[in-house]
Amino acid sequence: MKSRLLTIAVSLSIIGGSAVLSPITSARAGGPTEITLALWDETQKPIIQQSVDVFNKNHRLTIHVTIVSTPWSDFWTKLDATLPTSKAPDVTWMNVNVRKYATGGVLEPLDKYISGDALNMQQYVPGRVAAFKVGASQYALPKGMDAVFVAYNKAIFAKYGVPLPKKNWTWNDMKTAAAAILAGETAAKKTTEYPIVMELDAQPSWINFLYQDGAGFLSADQKTTNLGTPTGIATIQSLNDLMSAKLMAPYNVLSETKGTDIFLAGNAGMVFIGSWKAALLEKSTLGAAKNIGLIQMPKRLLNNQSVAGGLGYAMAAKSAHKPEAWTFMKYITGHQSMTNEAINGIEFPARADSQGAYAKGFANIDANVIVAAAKTSFAYPSNGIPATTQPMVDAIAQALSGTVPVATTLQAAAAKSQALLDALNKG
Repeated sequence: MKSRLLTIAVSLSIIGGSAVLSPITSARAGGPTEITLALWDETQKPIIQQSVDVFNKNHRLTIHVTIVSTPWSDFWTKLDATLPTSKAPDVTWMNVNVRKYATGGVLEPLDKYISGDALNMQQYVPGRVAAFKVGASQYALPKGMDAVFVAYNKAIFAKYGVPLPKKNWTWNDMKTAAAAILAGETAAKKTTEYPIVMELDAQPSWINFLYQDGAGFLSADQKTTNLGTPTGIATIQSLNDLMSAKLMAPYNVLSETKGTDIFLAGNAGMVFIGSWKAALLEKSTLGAAKNIGLIQMPKRLLNNQSVAGGLGYAMAAKSAHKPEAWTFMKYITGHQSMTNEAINGIEFPARADSQGAYAKGFANIDANVIVAAAKTSFAYPSNGIPATTQPMVDAIAQALSGTVPVATTLQAAAAKSQALLDALNKG
């Protein structure tokens, strides 16, 4: 795996990062050591910048941090190109791809820094600490964790006389509410309104439904998949059925416009949505009008638990400023920074002592629903090697488009991914 990552061709046109400076521990005539933080989320960036500004002020003689933001669509391509080089960002956001970069030798193991400072890792949620372990080594400090839930438009429910969703609702309850909304929309000739919308990305949609039906995308040991089983096929088919019955926006609409955008424009009754978009709900016109309700996912065959991903901060193995990078990583995942993120609602913190501030930062939505969903969530199913599961991701997209037979498409993709998983595990 190391050789595979390190042979990626470096495109100088997309490389970015800090200047090459030698590490320092005190002030020098040339000014503080410059280090960079790579991230991708423009929604979170202003709040992260607040913490960076405080850090820079407190370390103005020794360290200065600059945020380098790259859109999600380009982030990993750029990281692939820069991490194996001296142009690597000193600190980078990391997610389920940690295994790829750790085994590729381009992330710095943090164990000696943790032990050297006697950093208490128990201050972070255990599951998020474990998520960034590869083998026996820790490769990132946890930043946050997320959850998926349902937001609903109270005004649409009221307009069509549909009862609001109730706690412990089921998938059938959701379909009943959607059918009632559809009947109202049909009578009112509201052809641009949809009872349900969702994002087509895995995390806020089908990953959850597969798990809730007992057809995990990947097994707990990350060695097998159940996508091609009758249960897995039925799960994806149930989404096609919603679209066919006009209870959910059709695939062509969802592929052109994000489900969240349709919902925030006031054109959907319900949306499956992740906590990383909670601030958008809070600050939206719909939210300000107190027209957004939140509720946990409806129960499917087994449960209503949602997937929990989450970010961490990792250090580049090629960083020329590792002591300074570590100092910053401790601060940015510390109580002050994480509490500021919680209060501003950009992420549910992975630090237990900052989580209490999260719900207090919202006035227009009930963030307690998000907190509850996060606490019962399951870990995002990933082995950190996207190439092994990509055939299934592509097949699910095709299946949801309605252009291919669901069963045979999923079975073929599952078989292909299983062969790749088997080869990986043998290696």
